[in-house]
Amino acid sequence: MMDEALFRELYERHWSKLYNVCHYTIGSREAAEDTVTEVFISLWNNPRYRDIEHMEHYLVRAAKNLSLKYVVRRRKMDEALLRMVDTLQDHHRHSLPERPLAVKEINALASAALSALPGKTQEIFLLNREEGLTYQQIADRMNLSVKTVEYHMSKALRVLGQSLLATLIAMAPHSS
Repeated sequence: MMDEALFRELYERHWSKLYNVCHYTIGSREAAEDTVTEVFISLWNNPRYRDIEHMEHYLVRAAKNLSLKYVVRRRKMDEALLRMVDTLQDHHRHSLPERPLAVKEINALASAALSALPGKTQEIFLLNREEGLTYQQIADRMNLSVKTVEYHMSKALRVLGQSLLATLIAMAPHSS
């Protein structure tokens, strides 16, 4: 196990740089902080930490790798949530007459979840989904970075996806 004094020294010396690396890649303060924490937990649990010749290089590489993994996971989740929203919208457009109440419930829940989002997140989501603007076009229009637009879209999709998923589970026929 790593010496606590050495760990504290490495943490204090490298935290800020690792945070900047993660924040640049991820674009979210909270996610960057969590990723840096993961890097240090991994180091703490690494029984071969003494074999690491260039500690700063090792830590920066670990931060970059974990940040990229986070971005890939987030994009996959966002894509899955977008497909779910599209499926629900298609279902709404082609709904069977015997299920109009369920479709109304889903639409009401989606509207409520959307209206509960912060104004900027809501606006970005609507520009993308209703006006069909790309993230770059939204960033240009709102004078934001593309990473900021990605962050807000991810937030909107996460909230909407969770709400819609909860509704679908509640509406699913239960076997008794």
